[in-house]
Amino acid sequence: MLNNRIERDYKKKNKVNIIPLIDIIFLMLVFFMLATNFEINDHVDISINNSANSEKYEPKVLTIILKNNGGYKINKKEISQKQIESEIKSIWVDNKYREVFILNQKNAIVQDLIFLMDILKSNKIDKIFFNDLDD
Repeated sequence: MLNNRIERDYKKKNKVNIIPLIDIIFLMLVFFMLATNFEINDHVDISINNSANSEKYEPKVLTIILKNNGGYKINKKEISQKQIESEIKSIWVDNKYREVFILNQKNAIVQDLIFLMDILKSNKIDKIFFNDLDD
């Protein structure tokens, strides 16, 4: 009998009461619901003009080829080292081009590339891409 009583007392003492935990969870839920800002996102209307007169956007690329054993080609036009700076300035002033694509042939001179890079840098042209030209 004493054993049964001790066992019942032991069971009563070891019960976990989760009601306070549930109360705290509900209070936290209410707090976060009240503290949260529910904003309706403004929408942006975008209209696309599909008329026949609209042009496709194509980035305008200035192509410069470093030729074998010296020299340049700008958009398939032969240019000497003396003319390259004035040619790039006149082309870039029109704001016609957005990027420069430099292609080099196998035996291109490194000093020509360095000279070209200096000219592009002095004209504040910074979108430059490089690739080898297959002969």
